[in-house]
Amino acid sequence: MSGLPGTLEAVLPLPTRRATQRLGAALAAVVQAGDLVVLEGDLGAGKTFLVRALARGLGVPSSTAVTSPTFTLVNEYEARLPLVHSDLYRLGDADELSELGLVDRIGRDAVVVVEWGDRFAHALGGEGLWVWLAYEENGRSARLEARGERAAALLQRTTARFSAELRGSREG
Repeated sequence: MSGLPGTLEAVLPLPTRRATQRLGAALAAVVQAGDLVVLEGDLGAGKTFLVRALARGLGVPSSTAVTSPTFTLVNEYEARLPLVHSDLYRLGDADELSELGLVDRIGRDAVVVVEWGDRFAHALGGEGLWVWLAYEENGRSARLEARGERAAALLQRTTARFSAELRGSREG
């Protein structure tokens, strides 16, 4: 389960949209205020869909639209834990991050989820849970990569919860 030195990885199959929702629910059950989750993947790979599932799991009501902040750059949602959702696809350089206030929230009071954040990894603090969504022959997959001790613990909690969710869905 390890990749680069100092990282911990896991690959989860996401053959259906329901499996992606389960991953979002698993994350929601185990994230803590201050956690950083960076989402990567091709357009249409399911990044915003995963954030929506995470938001619902955190208690954002279904009457609240959870959409990609491609043009607004940051959306914040009231939930069990505040959820800050950012899309950095259109961001020009790391200096613009300070204007968004993201770095101020990481490690503090909110769960921060960043789409297209890998090129700003250093500016975001370099530590967090990276989730790489990819198309596979039988649906999608998520490669989770923990960078740092806090993220390693989050990865372990997430994969354990995801596995439990899958077992529960087969039994129920």
